[in-house]
Amino acid sequence: MTSASGDAARAALLAKMEASRTELLAARNAVKLADAQRRPGLRPADLPALVATAPNVTLLVAILAGTVIIGPRRIAALVVRNGLTGWIAKTVRRLAGR
Repeated sequence: MTSASGDAARAALLAKMEASRTELLAARNAVKLADAQRRPGLRPADLPALVATAPNVTLLVAILAGTVIIGPRRIAALVVRNGLTGWIAKTVRRLAGR
């Protein structure tokens, strides 16, 4: 008789757990949907934050500005020389740290 009551208690617990899991998943999906609807697209006011968090974007802007100011030939040599040196140094530091 204890085995049957134990199985019934286990089944009841599993049913509660499944109901709780379903409720949690539904709540999570509702929050995700609300966040997706609330989040606006990229606005011009976000540009400084984007530039501050994206170093490659800042680098690209600097290269384009340098091209306009000192010319494409000189900026290409500068970018290749400094970029290659920086990349090699970073790679050596990373390998030495292993």
